[in-house]
Amino acid sequence: MLEVDLNVTDLQVGESVAQRCAEFGKVTSVKVHRTPSAFALVEMTTREQTNELAASYGGSTFGTCALIHLQQKSA
Repeated sequence: MLEVDLNVTDLQVGESVAQRCAEFGKVTSVKVHRTPSAFALVEMTTREQTNELAASYGGSTFGTCALIHLQQKSA
């Protein structure tokens, strides 16, 4: 699970997620979904990067995409 500020726009959440995920490699795209629960679908350039990302945040992988659950960042 990745902690981010969910009180901002989807675009800002996506940018924040992309910045955090960039430590694992090149982020190709980020799609933010808020319902039924907040998550981001993050596409990386390689499966290895995707696997590292998913393992780090307890997410799932689909090819070069990782599904990462999002949680409101504590103050």
